[in-house]
Amino acid sequence: MFLSWGKIVSEVQEFRLAVGARFKMSELGATRLRTLAGKTGIVVEVSHRNTGVTVLFDGAERPSCLHRDFITPISR
Repeated sequence: MFLSWGKIVSEVQEFRLAVGARFKMSELGATRLRTLAGKTGIVVEVSHRNTGVTVLFDGAERPSCLHRDFITPISR
């Protein structure tokens, strides 16, 4: 079975992105969404059907949906 590097990285990141995990915007996310650069929050839902992750930014009232490559887990 042949797996591409991107798929392996995505699967590792999916494992680390669990509901309730703290996150910050990744470099890619900060580049693509400049208004969210430097923001942190909590993961509310991780989709297993697509690349979406529902997050709640600190201080926000409503959750947002982002591509999973746009966030990085914060280690405790």
